[in-house]
Amino acid sequence: MAIEVVVPLMGEGIFEATLVKWLKKPGDKVEKDEPLLEVSTDKVDTEIPAIAGGYVIALYAQASDVVLVDQVIAHIGASPDEKVTAPARATPAKSPTPNPSHVSAGPGQKSGAANKSAMSIGSQMTTLGARPAYQTATVPLELAGSVRSSPLVRRMASEMGVDLRFVEGTGQFSRITKQDLQQFLSGGGSRVPRVELTGSSPESSVAQADMAPFRVKTRESDGVETLEGVGVRREPMTKMRKLIADHMVQSIRTSAHVTTTIEIDLEKVVQLRRDKNEIFSERNGFKLTFTPFFLHAAIQAIKKDMIFNCSVDGYDILWKDDINLGCAVAIDEGLIVPVIKKAQDLSLTDIAGRLNDLAIRARSKSLKPDEVKGGTFSVTNPGMFGCLVSTPIINQPQVAIMSVGGIIRRPVVVENDQIAIRSIASLGITFDHRVIDGQGGARFLSNIKNALESPTDLGI
Repeated sequence: MAIEVVVPLMGEGIFEATLVKWLKKPGDKVEKDEPLLEVSTDKVDTEIPAIAGGYVIALYAQASDVVLVDQVIAHIGASPDEKVTAPARATPAKSPTPNPSHVSAGPGQKSGAANKSAMSIGSQMTTLGARPAYQTATVPLELAGSVRSSPLVRRMASEMGVDLRFVEGTGQFSRITKQDLQQFLSGGGSRVPRVELTGSSPESSVAQADMAPFRVKTRESDGVETLEGVGVRREPMTKMRKLIADHMVQSIRTSAHVTTTIEIDLEKVVQLRRDKNEIFSERNGFKLTFTPFFLHAAIQAIKKDMIFNCSVDGYDILWKDDINLGCAVAIDEGLIVPVIKKAQDLSLTDIAGRLNDLAIRARSKSLKPDEVKGGTFSVTNPGMFGCLVSTPIINQPQVAIMSVGGIIRRPVVVENDQIAIRSIASLGITFDHRVIDGQGGARFLSNIKNALESPTDLGI
């Protein structure tokens, strides 16, 4: 009997994903746990493996479809010409009824019959108890942000100046209802401040929190598009690139960014790593890099000043119980920040192991959405590419991000005004000046400097 392939649960509160591409087509042989398709959530792109070996018989969704958790999206069987019937849960989420063109049949399948079966069963989805499909509509720009709500609620939020990202939804799949919005306002929920713009047009008197992306003016002549006289080739951003763009611009608009840096003598850390690396690799199966030292030092500094681990909600400060450390990992499509949860309880060796595992799976697109959310503090390490100083953008809703510069061997003045060759690195902290002052940023770096220049009790 053919096996149903369903969209797995990918994390708490995640009920849907966008199908990016199929890695197998009908008729292809697939091994158990071999990547079958790639999906994208609002946090991460990930591959879904085959739950069994065999042949792909039929696919019930296509690239760009929004698919729901538990939705059947394919069949795998022992033979490529095994006969199957399209299941009720095969309805693509972006269409109210199944689209016959979305069902791809294998060599031995009669796609018309399968499509007809899917259409007849799909009309009974609600009575069968499966999650009903819903449409994703294009709505005007509003303050709501990327949240699940109706166009009416979004319009009301825009008119009232409310950011729906701070409204708790009680509807199906946490959808925000009109009653939720009214309850939010009656309970003293804050609105988004309106900002006056300087401009000659009355229409430009109010800026909304989520503004449209900046657009440039191009010209097109004889099929050639130009920008200020220079020919251009237009290419849409990937979904990940768009999410990064929106997130970074939102952060700049939200936080008052301030960056301060400090130089650290890493000679003792370099020597410690040199002495321990071989036995560490034999014991753990991977090499000890410098990054875990920086992460461990950041955790110790946060423990002394938990304001760096908070979030800001209007004029309220949200103090967090756990230190969930995000560490930026560069991948081909951009940058992703997997999170080491409850890092306050981990040794340096534990941190190194978690980081190694997350980085490997980030580059192989096998991270789970839960593993890239819930971060409370972030670290980025452009130093591995030779960069000395950087001014990163805070990863909202966090209030700080630490940057690590490259380790450079150079002459410095040491005790008794002697000159020696030491391993020096610049560390920076970019913080939200709404809740952290310059003195706090300097104190944080000073604590990290002390931890790295006098490493003790690391348990390597």
